[in-house]
Order: sequence, then C-alpha cells, then structure tokens
Amino acid sequence: MKVIRTEKKPIAIPDYYKFYLNWLRRAELTGENHAYNEAYRLARLAEEFGLVVIEDDDTMEDMI
Repeated sequence: MKVIRTEKKPIAIPDYYKFYLNWLRRAELTGENHAYNEAYRLARLAEEFGLVVIEDDDTMEDMI
C-alpha cells in the first residue's frame, strides 16, 4: 500500500494521516498485525476525507 499525502488540511476532523503514520511506525517497530491493521484502517479513513491518495492497495486481496 502506497499512501501519498495531499495538500488538503484537516479542518474540523482529526488528522487521520498523522494517526496512520504513528500506527505504521508502531507496527514496524513491534511487528504486530493489529498495529498494521489499524494503520491501514486509518489510511483508508484519511483517503475518504481527501487527506491522502492510496495507490497499489492490495491489502484487501488477502481476504477474498
């Protein structure tokens, strides 16, 4: 999953991109699957609010 920050600033919503980065950092340090799942969830939320663009999103293919 490649997450690219947009120029849009979070107004009246949490900065889901920043939360994504924090969870991703934790996941990389600990290797916990839960932390990776939370990071990906937050990245998708950030995408819904226009804070990021997600490219090469193949994380859902494992569930099909």
